[in-house]
Formats: sequence, C-alpha cells, structure tokens
Amino acid sequence: MEDFVRVFQTLEGDVYHITLLEDNSVLSSEALSELGGISLIGIELKRLHGNHVTGYEVLSAIANTIADFFRSRQNIVICYYCDFINPIPRTSKNSMPPQEYRSRLFEKMFQRYVQLNGMTDVRLSVVEINGINEKYYFHVIHREAHSFLASIIGRDLKDGFGK
Repeated sequence: MEDFVRVFQTLEGDVYHITLLEDNSVLSSEALSELGGISLIGIELKRLHGNHVTGYEVLSAIANTIADFFRSRQNIVICYYCDFINPIPRTSKNSMPPQEYRSRLFEKMFQRYVQLNGMTDVRLSVVEINGINEKYYFHVIHREAHSFLASIIGRDLKDGFGK
C-alpha cells in the first residue's frame, strides 16, 4: 500500500504532517499469519513548524482524515501510539501526563465521530502498558469483524512494550 500523506496549516502558521502507512513491525508471527488480507496501518503525526496550542479545527481535520481513510478501506486496522515526548501546555490543575491526555482526547474524538456518523460496527481498543517511568497508550481502531485480530495486536503490543 502506498503511504497516505496530508499536511495541515493553521492561521497562526503552524504546520502539521500526518502519514498513514502500512506497519507490521509490532506484530508477532502469529499475528502476521492471522492478517490474511488485512493491513495494519500506523499513524505518524508531526508538527513541522510552530508552537501554538493545537486548536479544535486542526484536531478535527486530523481526526476526519483518519476516519475518512478508515471508512474508505474495508480491510485495514489502524494502530496509533500516543507520544509522550512532546509536552502539552497545561494549567496548574492538570497534572495528567501528555500521553494520557492525548489518549483520552483521541478516544473522546473517536467516540464522537463514530456516534455522529452512525458507524455501529467500528471499535476502538485502548491498550495501556505500564512502562518503567510512565504508561504507554496505543489505540487500535478496527471493525467488529476484525476484533479477534485487534485482540492479538493488543497482546503483541503488551508483550513487546511491556517488558
């Protein structure tokens, strides 16, 4: 599959780059054998320029891009990792780690999109892994028909990153 790339620019001049690409690197041989005709798609999201707070318009455009990509391809499962490297501006009331914040935000946006678009057969599995100093959050987006594969992917993620 050819990589899918989109670039978003805000009115303030911030530039975001999203790539959706086939990525089986986290899968065990068992999961690879179960894939059949299903492709595991990873998401790479980068800020290329700027440092303003990411607003709803950009978040919505990114979410819609991912959702439209998913809706137009029946034989894919998407796996997204919430990074913890880039800080998130916070108030003193919010002590939530960046990766947990991103995970919760992504989950809420996903639930809203699915509900608004009547996508009854689409699921989101959140895989939470206890790391040495922090938790890791992976999101696996799949159709109900691919739930077995999503559970294998979740197990592989825990086995690979939970060490």
